[in-house]
Amino acid sequence: MKIAPRNLLFTLFALSVSVILAGPLRALLNYALDTENKHASQIVLIPFISAALIYINRKNIFRDVHYSPAPGLLVLILGAGLLLAGYTVGAGLEEGDRLALMTSSAVVFWLGAFLLFYGTTAFKTAIFPLLFMGFFIPIPSVVLNGVIAVLQRGSAEMSLVLLKLSGTPVLRESVYLFRLPDLVIEVAPECSVIRSGISMLISSLLAGHLFLRSTVRRGVLVAVAVPILIFKNALRIGTLAYLAVHVDQRILTSALHREGGIPFFVLGLLLLYPVLAVLIKSENKKTGGQAGPIVKLRPVTAQNIDSGHF
Repeated sequence: MKIAPRNLLFTLFALSVSVILAGPLRALLNYALDTENKHASQIVLIPFISAALIYINRKNIFRDVHYSPAPGLLVLILGAGLLLAGYTVGAGLEEGDRLALMTSSAVVFWLGAFLLFYGTTAFKTAIFPLLFMGFFIPIPSVVLNGVIAVLQRGSAEMSLVLLKLSGTPVLRESVYLFRLPDLVIEVAPECSVIRSGISMLISSLLAGHLFLRSTVRRGVLVAVAVPILIFKNALRIGTLAYLAVHVDQRILTSALHREGGIPFFVLGLLLLYPVLAVLIKSENKKTGGQAGPIVKLRPVTAQNIDSGHF
């Protein structure tokens, strides 16, 4: 089968970027596969998800293609600037932040190449899977720490409410420290379950993209995912604390504690599903039944669920 010249040029350019940045990309893979970096495990899946989304909608994306040298070169210049920053400023940063700069340059180079060889129309049509590649970039520490703090605080507040509702005697000694009968529980930063949080965000974004057409409804789905994430995490903390008080304190060092994030993540998805169903139904009514799922959603982030620590 003959390959179109623009496809060949794009492939060669993308491969050249990958070869030039082979060292940082290899370091990124090792960083993502390190179980200590719970906020980065999704990175391995992101390129495959973006590629699959482009393939699914390829007829619409590549219906009108043309070369766009001016905007493409502008994006490529930005990529070069990020690359330079990675080798200069990034040298003095911690590993995650340095890799964020280097990976950002690779992603921007790939986006610039797509824009250059396929044009603005194709770029706009493929904007979701292209920008989805942003999840391929490690979260900078300043953003990561802020997100963890919000999730940690929200989980602590909600778990305290759930423990009180269960009838368990509980005294709050600080924002994250609770005293129960013969037991003190601390909602540590590890309790933020950042991995399942990212997985929940990715799942809601994909569900909105595949099943909804209204930007507002997609935004609502993502917004609802946040309190659901906090609730399911607080429920996990509260459940383990309740069992430790009323059954056996060894539950806190058991497999249920270490691996318990899986069923609670599934619970979070189950709680998100009715919201998605209502949004789909409202969209169908508004469009006279024309809106509907583009493809069946599959749990593409199932490998990234949190193992459960607090």
